[in-house]
Amino acid sequence: MFCAMLATITAYGIGTFIHVLAVVLTFGPTFGYGFFIAAAEKSSPRGIPAVLRGIQQIDRFLVKPGLIVVLLAGIYLLTKADIPVDESWVSVGFVAIVVLFGMAHGFFGPNVKKALGLAERDLQGGDTLSDEYGAVSRKLAIGGQIAGLVVAVTIFFMVVKP
Repeated sequence: MFCAMLATITAYGIGTFIHVLAVVLTFGPTFGYGFFIAAAEKSSPRGIPAVLRGIQQIDRFLVKPGLIVVLLAGIYLLTKADIPVDESWVSVGFVAIVVLFGMAHGFFGPNVKKALGLAERDLQGGDTLSDEYGAVSRKLAIGGQIAGLVVAVTIFFMVVKP
């Protein structure tokens, strides 16, 4: 027996789709950065500059524009559903986007650029990365863990709406 189902497509549903897709495309790749860097550092240090340049490109063309889409789609959804901005899950979302914008521009961008410069300098003389590079790499790893936690906590609040 076949039942025909009609889907109702609404502006709110499209807005939700755009918001969720933007979250996946914006933050999904960032969870792999630490793995890519660690693998290259361990097995192929000469690959570090390529990995860091790839991260810069993803940040430039996916993460930073995606943050704007996540914010705008979220605001659209709030206005369409007439949701009060003082809801805890809404506040968490706004704080998270501000923190992540700040980290992308003020922390990750400059530190990835610094790590890239150090790696290129270090690799001119062989296959060994300096302690100075290692310190920046560890700093990026900690920042990445913090950003990942911010994203995970925010997703929890968006889904559960406590």
